[in-house]
Amino acid sequence: MKYMVPLEEAQQLLLQHVKPLEPVELDLLQALGMVLAEDVPAPEPVPPFTRSRLDGFALKSGDTDGSSSERPVSLLITRSLKAGQLASTGVEPGTAMAIVTGAPVPPGADCVVPFEDVRREGGCVVLSSPLRPGQGIVPAGGDVAAGDRVMPKGTVVGAPATGVLAALGLSRIKVHRKPRVAVFATGDELQSPGKPLGNGKIYNSNLYTMAALVSEAGGEAVLLETVPDEEDLICRQYNYGLSVADLVLSTGGAAAGERDLASAAMRRCGAQLLFRHMELTPGKYIVCGEKNGRLLLGLSGKPASAVAAFTLLARPVLRRMGGYREIFLPRVEATLVENIQGGLAGRSLVRAEVRWQDECLVRPAPRGAGSLLTLMTGNAFIDLPGGCAPLGPGAKVQVILLV
Repeated sequence: MKYMVPLEEAQQLLLQHVKPLEPVELDLLQALGMVLAEDVPAPEPVPPFTRSRLDGFALKSGDTDGSSSERPVSLLITRSLKAGQLASTGVEPGTAMAIVTGAPVPPGADCVVPFEDVRREGGCVVLSSPLRPGQGIVPAGGDVAAGDRVMPKGTVVGAPATGVLAALGLSRIKVHRKPRVAVFATGDELQSPGKPLGNGKIYNSNLYTMAALVSEAGGEAVLLETVPDEEDLICRQYNYGLSVADLVLSTGGAAAGERDLASAAMRRCGAQLLFRHMELTPGKYIVCGEKNGRLLLGLSGKPASAVAAFTLLARPVLRRMGGYREIFLPRVEATLVENIQGGLAGRSLVRAEVRWQDECLVRPAPRGAGSLLTLMTGNAFIDLPGGCAPLGPGAKVQVILLV
């Protein structure tokens, strides 16, 4: 087991134990937010037939040769076509058919002129300029040819992707299964929300914070019962979590000394400890183990520390398991617009607010009345190296964007 490891080493120690989960086949809307497990080819051309780009008239471009405002061409309108309606006859020389956007172009026609570019006189349409073959139409396969790769594996199935997949005629797709994460908290002082608080008790906010973070990272949270600060009970909960989930995450009992119950419980349940504690504040107190190919993460009971450790360690693990191509949060260089305190011996993260104004600007986020309210401020972390001196406006800093 390693002790007090840098953030980047901690990330790699965890990531080397996980890989994308096995594919599952789901209905389109069930797969929303999940990641394609295989390339998606077009089963047929898109569009499957030559269609009109616009509302107008389908005709033969040759009928408009030489037309001008002085010598307009008049074509007889033979019928009007609706979307999805196939013409029973073709367009003959000297005629035109009214057509709507997306409708199949009738045989014999090789272009479509928009309604606003012509005028109607009785049962005829009058054109004052020549048209080119292919104008106003999309040929069969003009968007996608049959067999073309439309989406590569690793694509996140969002709303636009869902629409494209439906346009291909697909109702079910293969995606990586969402990782199931067993989440529980430890602490004699914890009380479930919705019940009156007893003396010395606090509401169990960590359980819900972690479950929400799991969901935001693309996982599925399995909430387990909260347990007191007792090694054997924590051990049982780890073992139970491993039986129902792909990863187990706990909060509390990860501090130093006698309060380090998570490490003892992991050893007791037969897990191999990978590392304990990180060179980072907040997020320092954490213990990570592995048993039968599955990870156990014991985070601090302090909300700010637990959220930081989850964001930088658990989130990349879940993203890798879910098949995402981008597993780490983006980093950028930003310019400080306010003073920031330095002087800490070790590497530290500062909640911050980032905005873009010709360049990336950042300032420390205002602190809330308590640690939980502080978590609601800011959209980034300023990543300060150990021993960093106080910094003033104009200084360049590294920022982790919380997107």
